Amino acid sequence: MPIVFASAGSHAPGITAWAEAAPADQKGRLYRAYDDVRLALEQSRPDVLVLLTSEHWSNFFLDHIGAFCIGRADHFDGPVEPWLKVPKSRVPGHPAFAVDLINALYASDFEPSFSHSMELDHGSMVPLHFLTPSMATPVVPIMFNTLASPQPSARRCLALGEAIGRFAERSPLRVALVATGGLSHDPGEKNHGVIDPEFDRRFLDQMAAGRTERLAAYSTADLMSKGAGTMELLSWIALAGAVQGRKGEVVAYEAVKPWGTGMGLIRYPLGAAAA
Repeated sequence: MPIVFASAGSHAPGITAWAEAAPADQKGRLYRAYDDVRLALEQSRPDVLVLLTSEHWSNFFLDHIGAFCIGRADHFDGPVEPWLKVPKSRVPGHPAFAVDLINALYASDFEPSFSHSMELDHGSMVPLHFLTPSMATPVVPIMFNTLASPQPSARRCLALGEAIGRFAERSPLRVALVATGGLSHDPGEKNHGVIDPEFDRRFLDQMAAGRTERLAAYSTADLMSKGAGTMELLSWIALAGAVQGRKGEVVAYEAVKPWGTGMGLIRYPLGAAAA
C-alpha cells in the first residue's frame, strides 16, 4: 500500500517547555501549522507511524552508539523530561511491523541495531504531542545518531530512507512517515542561540523541491557549521529518500530566538495515497 502521509518538523523543547517566551505571532503561526499537519495525518488514517528521530543521551551513551536503532517494543514511555510540559504517556509500538522492517533493511544491506526497550525524550514526544495527541497510533521510532562522531553520512541516510520507503510501499498497512529535528541550532554549545535563516530556507526549499542529490551532498561539516543540533536534519534527508524525491510544501518557518532554533515544518501531499 502506498505511503499515506509524510512530514518533517522541528522538535525544539521550547515549543512546549517555554512556549510563552516566543513572540506571540511566531508561536501562533507554528502552532496553527502543526494543527494543520495534525489534521492531514488524522485524515490519512495510518495504521502505523514510522518516526525518524533522534535522542539526547536518553537511551545511548558512549558505551554503545550505532548509526541507526529501531524500536521494536510493544510500547514506549515518554517524555523523560519532567519540565517539558508534555503529559507523560505510554505510546503504543508495533513490534510486528518493526521486525519486518528490520529484516527488510538487512536484506537491503543495512544492519540497524534494534531495541526492545526505549524511552522517548523531547525529540520524539514534542512532535507526537502535536501530531498524535491521543497517543493512540502505533509508533515505530528509528533513532539516528546525531550526537557522537562519526555520524552516518547524508547519502547513507538518503539510501536508508529509500529502503524504508520501498518496504512501506509493499506493506499491507497504511504507513505514515514523520521526520523530526533541526533546523539550525547549537544547543548548549559555543554558538547557543545562533540561527541561520538563510541556510534553513535553502534546506527547506531543497526538501520541498525533492532535490535528493543536493540533500545527499551535505557533509557533516556543512551541517555542523550551522550548529551541532543541525545534524538532526539527517532524518529529514532520510524522509526525502523514503518519498522518492516527491515535491513537498513548506507549511511554516520561523527563526525563534527564545527557543534558540530555526523552526520548520514541511508536508508532502501524497494525493491518492491518502484516499
